[in-house]
Amino acid sequence: KQMITDGIREVVVQPTHILDGIENNIMKEEVLSYKESFDKIAFGTPLLADSKDESQAINAVTTEFSDLKETEALVFMGHGTSHTANVTYDQMQTQMENLGFKNAFIGTVEGKPEDTACDKVIEKVKEAGYKNVVLRPLMVVAGDHANNDMAGDDDDSWKSQFEASGAFDSIDTQIAGLGEIQAIQQLYVAHTQAAIDAE
Repeated sequence: KQMITDGIREVVVQPTHILDGIENNIMKEEVLSYKESFDKIAFGTPLLADSKDESQAINAVTTEFSDLKETEALVFMGHGTSHTANVTYDQMQTQMENLGFKNAFIGTVEGKPEDTACDKVIEKVKEAGYKNVVLRPLMVVAGDHANNDMAGDDDDSWKSQFEASGAFDSIDTQIAGLGEIQAIQQLYVAHTQAAIDAE
């Protein structure tokens, strides 16, 4: 409404979502309900819009953790969704393995498939033989999920579940969102530019 008042005619919306899922669709519907008031409305894509994005995001993230010891497992906790886009998490896991990042694991707080649930991730890390674990949110902003669901002291937090398993020597939690990684920021900028350039 403020943009309409200000006389803005062209709008480019860049979501900071990870996936093109439920939240992204709701956002688009809301914005498009005002389409009669603008000459152009364009949308940038979320972070992981296709396999190329996934590869670039994986490279950006793993470069950030290049000093990780071979004995350490890097466990990413994503949000998850009941939307079909949830399969993206599995695709990222497969791509990480294909690119040689064997000590990186991806799980989700919500959504299906259940093989991304915390207990399943613990089993995978345990089976792979890692004794030291670094937990990190696979989210743009490290907010409530990172502080509570991942690193909280409640019994159902990921940190507590990893500790309760008794299978690991150390559990380290890092409260930092993907949005703090410069290469991830550049991916969003590129998506925004593509939306601006699209006719």
